[in-house]
Amino acid sequence: MSLAGLGFALFLPCVLLVYWLLPRRAGWQNAWLLLASYAFYASWSTQLLPLLWLSTLVDYGLGYGLMRTEAKSSRQGLLMVSLVVNIGILATFKYAGFFANALNDLFMLMGFSSALPVLQLALPLGISYLTLLKIGYVIDVYYGRIEAERSLLNFALFVCFFPHLIAGPIVRAQEMLPQYAQARTLSPAHIQNGAWLLFLGFFMKAYVAEILGHFYANPVFNHPELYSALGHWIGLLGYAGQLFCDFADYSLIAMGVGWLVGLRLPENFNYPFLSTSMMAFWRRWHMTLNNWLFDYLYGPMTMSRGWMRGRLGLGFLIVFVISGLWHGPLWTFVLWGFLHGMALVTEYRWDLFYKGLCRKDRTYVARRQSRSYQMTAWFITQLFFLLTLIPFRATSLSHAWQYAKGLFGATGGQIPNLFSFNLAVCVSFFVLYHVLELAPGQPWRAKFLALSPPVRGVVYGLVIVFLLLFMPVGRGTFIYANF
Repeated sequence: MSLAGLGFALFLPCVLLVYWLLPRRAGWQNAWLLLASYAFYASWSTQLLPLLWLSTLVDYGLGYGLMRTEAKSSRQGLLMVSLVVNIGILATFKYAGFFANALNDLFMLMGFSSALPVLQLALPLGISYLTLLKIGYVIDVYYGRIEAERSLLNFALFVCFFPHLIAGPIVRAQEMLPQYAQARTLSPAHIQNGAWLLFLGFFMKAYVAEILGHFYANPVFNHPELYSALGHWIGLLGYAGQLFCDFADYSLIAMGVGWLVGLRLPENFNYPFLSTSMMAFWRRWHMTLNNWLFDYLYGPMTMSRGWMRGRLGLGFLIVFVISGLWHGPLWTFVLWGFLHGMALVTEYRWDLFYKGLCRKDRTYVARRQSRSYQMTAWFITQLFFLLTLIPFRATSLSHAWQYAKGLFGATGGQIPNLFSFNLAVCVSFFVLYHVLELAPGQPWRAKFLALSPPVRGVVYGLVIVFLLLFMPVGRGTFIYANF
C-alpha cells in the first residue's frame, strides 16, 4: 500500500472514521492507530511482522532496563545490545549482499577462487528509518535526556506509526511520546492543515514527480546513449525535480495524516533549492535525517575525548560517507556521500579563510553580503547538488561516468519534449512554489489557509478535476518506498 495509491485512499478514511468514533482516550486511540499501522505494514509483508514486533520489544525492554539500572557498566552493556541488535538487523537485511560482493571482488584480486555466498533477503519495510528512530530513543534514555516509556502500547506506536513508516520523517521520542500520552480531539485547524498538506503532497507526487520522472528523468538515465548533451541536462534537471517532489511530498502527506489524527510530525523539507551553501542545503533537505546524523553521530564523534575531537572536517566526510551508504548498498551512494562530505570540508575551510580576510579588511564583510556574492554562492551550491545527483541516480559507477560525460559531449541526438503542457505546468508549479516563499509579508501557505472554507473547497475540487484529466495512470511508487 502506497500513501499515494488507491488502496491508501480507501484505507485512510476508514482509519479516521473509527478513530474519531472511539472514546476520547489516549489508550483507545493509540490502540486503533497501532492496529492500523500493523495492517499497513502487513500490506507490504506479513512474513516480516514478527521481526518488527521482536525489535520493538527488545528496545522497549532495553529502555526500561536503563531506567532501572544505575551501574555505568550495566548501562553501557544495555546500550551496546541495542546498537548490536539494530545495526545487526539492518546490516543483515540491507548490506549482507553488498559486503559479500565487495569481499568476493577483493578475493578475486588476490587470486583466491572461493567466494562467499551472497544473501538475497527481502528488505523489511522502512528498516533504515526504524533503525535510526529506535537507536535514537535508547541513546536518549541512556544519557538521561528522556525517561524510558513505560507504556508498551505507546512505544510500539512511536516505532511504527504508519504515516512515517516508509520514508520518514524520522521522529524523536521527545516530540512524539508526550503526544501519544494525551487524548486527542478534532478541531477545524486539524482538518484545515491536514487537508492542505494531503492535497499539496498528493499533487506533487501523483502529478509533478510522475511527469518529470516518467517523461524526462527515466528515459534519459535509462538510455543516455540516445540523447544529446542538452538532453542529458534536461534529464538531470528532471530528476532533481522528481526527487524533491517525490520525497518532500511523502513528508507532506505524512504530516497531513498526522494533523488529521491530532498529532504533529516534524517538518522534513524547508525550500532547499533556495540555499546558498551546502551546509544550509543540508539544514533544509531531509532535515530529520541530517539532524539525527549530526546529533547522534557527528557531535559525539567530534566532541569526544578521543582522536576525532576537534577534527570537524574529517567528521563531515565520515558522516556523509555513512549517509551515502545508509541510502543504499551501492558504490554509487558511497561516492555521492564522499562528494558531499568533501564539499562540506571545502566549505568549512573556505569559511575559515574568508573570516581571516574579514578580520584584516572589513570590506570583505560587505562583499559577502552583496547580491552578486549570494547569487554566485547559490549557483555553485545548486549546480554541485545537481551534478552529484548523477551517482545518486545511476545504477553503477560506469553508468554514472557515462552520463556525466554526456553532459559535455554526448553522441546521441534526441532531446526530451520541451513543448509539453504537462511540463509547463510542472515547471510553473516548481518555480512558483519557491518564488512565493520569497515574497514579502505573510507566507503564501498561511494566506491560502486564511481563505474561507468554500473558496478552499473550490480550489481543491479544481485540483481533483485536473488530476483526473491529466494525472499519469498506473504509477505511484515512491522512490524511497521499502527503504
